[in-house]
Amino acid sequence: MKRIHYILPALLTLVFLLAGSSCKKILELESKNVPSSNKFWKTDKDALAGLLGGYSLLRDALTDENRYYVYGDVPANTFEITYTSDYSIHQIRDGSFDGVYYGYLENLQDWTKFYKSIAQANLLIEKIPEIPDAAFERNVKDYYLGESYFLRAYNYFFISRVWGDVPLVLEAVEDVAEAKNYGREKKEIVLKQALADLDKAVAMLPQAPVSNNDRGLRATKASAIALQAHIHAWMQDYVKCEEVTRDLVANPGAYGLTFITDSASYAKMSIGKSSEAIFEININYSQNEASWNGIGQKTLWSPYLSTRIIDDNVDGVPWRVHRGTMSNLFWEAGDKRSSHWFYFDNQADIYMLTKYSNVIYNDGDERKDPRFSNNILIFRLSDIILLRAEALYKTGKEGDARTLLNLTRNRAGIGDVDPALTGVDFFYELIWERGRELYAEGHFYWDLLRTDIATENFNPVFKDAMHAGSATYGRNYWPIPRKLFKDNLLMKQTAYWNGRL
Repeated sequence: MKRIHYILPALLTLVFLLAGSSCKKILELESKNVPSSNKFWKTDKDALAGLLGGYSLLRDALTDENRYYVYGDVPANTFEITYTSDYSIHQIRDGSFDGVYYGYLENLQDWTKFYKSIAQANLLIEKIPEIPDAAFERNVKDYYLGESYFLRAYNYFFISRVWGDVPLVLEAVEDVAEAKNYGREKKEIVLKQALADLDKAVAMLPQAPVSNNDRGLRATKASAIALQAHIHAWMQDYVKCEEVTRDLVANPGAYGLTFITDSASYAKMSIGKSSEAIFEININYSQNEASWNGIGQKTLWSPYLSTRIIDDNVDGVPWRVHRGTMSNLFWEAGDKRSSHWFYFDNQADIYMLTKYSNVIYNDGDERKDPRFSNNILIFRLSDIILLRAEALYKTGKEGDARTLLNLTRNRAGIGDVDPALTGVDFFYELIWERGRELYAEGHFYWDLLRTDIATENFNPVFKDAMHAGSATYGRNYWPIPRKLFKDNLLMKQTAYWNGRL
């Protein structure tokens, strides 16, 4: 995606006009005095610029305050976070998404950045078809449009898991005066729309990455299929989840994917763009996309990060490995993932997550200015293999599910699952294997909620949160901040948080 650096300066005006103004009444954004976008959408280069802007806006939403991991890992006690180590984030482990007692969570309650990305996707979906076919130097018009539908679908899936019912905005509004208020749409309708978008995306996207430079970074047919599978699983439609994953898991090579068996390559998988990469967010130092405040900054210390020496102050590390969670998952001897991703500090008597330790120092040998260069791994092949195994179990094919589960277990060096484990005990082991294989990849909290069997083992605060009628029903959803209610009488608070804010 190197081209983004040449396109982006010219693109910024467009992005902030369209992503900023089209949902102003929902998001309370300031209007921008910029030229009309009607002068922009003329060529394939305009379409590509707008599309890369859409990816950039999604990146901004997911990296802001490490939201991807805060929403998907922190509530599952993946990390040990204390009042002293990370004042605001520590309260999330207790289900205190409101921030009433400790505060400083209002930004994380706010979906504005995601609606900027959605606004850009809406614009792309409207404008790309209007560009004449002859204006595209190569046959990429459908490709770009398919990516746009994928981006909109992913945004809506992500925010629906975080907030539940959310405004469903499908129109591209370029004039602030024409913007309207939206209430919250039922999550089932939002996800149904996301699936409709993905049906279009699957038909338009290339089967495999167009080039190795794009691997994982731009959507392909496999990306759309992976997202379909996750939405179906989240909606408990395991028949459809099994159906859409069938060919992808059986024939990954047709999608430009390979199941990594080489240990050295597997250890480097978290850097990004591996042969298992289905969809990732680019955070790459060589492309000026590295992070200075990403998950590596939260989890690392010496000898993996020279700028943090903890000595006796273990709270100097914001996010340490939660020892209880680690021991619940990695209890079998010889698991290669333990040696790949964890480091035990004997002096401090704590574990470090080294999964995101691709650190490059901007000042060279001075080593005082670190940059973190690990992609956000959203979908990869082993994720979909295990998700398919879950769907197979749920549709009465436990034997086939066992075969897939054993793929990742054997690669990790822990052998086949115990044949005596059957039924719900086998299913627990399957979810634990997802926890091991996708450790700190933003999945485990959603897995625990989706399967509705495991939450009490890792964070009992959320037990029964998915059960209508329980005292904790809806606690898994975040509240929305007061500022989003301004001048919008259609907006309603997340049900669980009514009277609690």
